[in-house]
Order: sequence, then structure tokens, then C-alpha cells
Amino acid sequence: MDHASAAELPPGFESLPCPICGETSFRRHAAVSDRLDPSAHRGNPRPQGACFAIVTCASCGFLYLNPRPAPEKLPDYYCTTSYDPHRRRGGGLVGALFRWVRPMMIRWKIKRVSRGITTGALLDVGCGTGEFLCAMKASGWMVQGIELDREAARIASESGCQVRVGDPADQLEIDERFELITLWHSLEHLPRLQKTAARMAAVLKPGGRIAIALPNPFSLEARIYGPFWVAWDAPRHLYHFRRDDLAALLEPLGLRWRRTYSLPLDPFYHCLLSEMSWSRGWIRMLRAARGLMIGSLSFLAGMKPAWGSSCLYIFEKV
Repeated sequence: MDHASAAELPPGFESLPCPICGETSFRRHAAVSDRLDPSAHRGNPRPQGACFAIVTCASCGFLYLNPRPAPEKLPDYYCTTSYDPHRRRGGGLVGALFRWVRPMMIRWKIKRVSRGITTGALLDVGCGTGEFLCAMKASGWMVQGIELDREAARIASESGCQVRVGDPADQLEIDERFELITLWHSLEHLPRLQKTAARMAAVLKPGGRIAIALPNPFSLEARIYGPFWVAWDAPRHLYHFRRDDLAALLEPLGLRWRRTYSLPLDPFYHCLLSEMSWSRGWIRMLRAARGLMIGSLSFLAGMKPAWGSSCLYIFEKV
């Protein structure tokens, strides 16, 4: 059993208790490298000074990064030109495939999150460069976005959407009201988890819906790739959720789980990046073929959402 000591922390890092239950004891789950670090590859998976610990809470079992960069240091690990979700060009094979399938995935997302709702006010937390936000606006929704990355927010704003820059824990006003709040692979990035969840619950109308998409740390592909699974994405991903973890976070705020979906194309994206992010030279093409095969297996496993590559969790305010 481990306890983080402030004296052992590298400069610019912080240790914290479990963000869900407050327990200070934990067990080491995995040691992973930053996949965007040029020195991180399969021959050198843990370069000096770039190894991050994912730990398991000794009480509730929640997985989280500990220690982690202090909030003011987190922007140093994002770069619009190299961080895949913010990239509009380049990125090789995976980048091209991502941009090709994105309109298809946006249509899938709209159908799932707006099921049973015509239109209303939407807040997209972690809206990135704004593709989903713009699609919802075109569908008749009144849309707002919040984005931590200033450059990504600028791109979204240039598309005609209202986007605020900053931490949603600071950006949400208590008198605002929304029918729908979406977080597409963004909750795991937010440093003030409890405060953000409380603010979102406060601005959600009764009967309103929160849709949260997250990588699944207990998916088939996560088990296959181990520390090379791309969705560990340390140090940008601060937490790794099960459905029970989300329920423990949101149910005290008056939100109830309603349904879970598997995101259908995430297995291929995750597996391709899990293979190619850690490879160099000609072998990347061989690993890409392997990634497509494992992605196909992960896609089939995701027919049971608990095994999906990424899960979309729908909660409603009661």
C-alpha cells in the first residue's frame, strides 16, 4: 500500500487523495509514458523523467493519475499541432482516418444524446475545435462550449459557436440552465473533478441529461496493450472511470444512470494509435495492420458495453 509524499514529488507535480472517495492510500496499477514525447517508443517505453503512475484507490478501486502535473502545468502537455483530437490536418494514416470518419461519428453522437429531446440549450464541455457543437447548432440547438485549450477554442469560435476558454469549474454561472450537457472524452482531463461535477449538475434543468463519453480501462484492448494502450494518455488523462465510479460521483448530485452505449469506431482509433504511437520506421505499417485486427476484435467485444473500447454514459437529473 502506498501513500504519496510531498518530499518525493518532482517539481510542478502534486499528489492527491482519491478524487471520488477521498481515500489517501492506493496501489500502483501501471507505469506509462507520454505517447507524445518523441523519446517514448517500444524500445524505450519509459524515458527518463517521463514515466507516470496510474494508481488504484485502496478503498473504492478508482483509477487515477498520481502524482500528476499541477493545474497550471497541464497546458504544457497539450499542443494543437500534435494532439490528435485538436488536429485539423496531418497526422498520417490515423489522422486521415480520424477526419474521414468524424462526420459519421458526429451523426451517431447526435442521435444518441438527443434521443427523446427535440431541441434546447446545449453545453459541450471540452468542445475542442467545435465540430460537434456546430453540428448541433445546425440541428436547431442553442449551443455553448467550454474549452481549456485556447487555440482549439479559437478554431471553434471561428466556426460561429460561442466558446468560453477556461476550466468549467470557473466558467459555469449558477443562473444558467441547459437541457443537455455533453462531455466527449473531456471529463478525464478536468483537474477539479468534484467541483466541475457539482457545477454541471447545478446548471442542468430537472429532467435534463448529461452524456459522458470515456475510454474504458477494462476493455479488451486495454488488457491486450497494457501500458501501451493509447487511452491511458498520461498525463492528459487524469482519471479512468467505470460506470460505478461515475455513479458515485454523480448520484449524490441528483443524477441517475439511464443507459450505456459503446462508441463503435473508437476500437479502431485506439488500436491503431496504440500500435503506431510507440513505433518508428517501416514497422509502423505492420503494426497498423495488427491494430486493425485487434480493433475488429475490440469492436465485437463492444457489443457488450462493459467491454467496449469507449463508453457513452447517459445520466438524467431527477
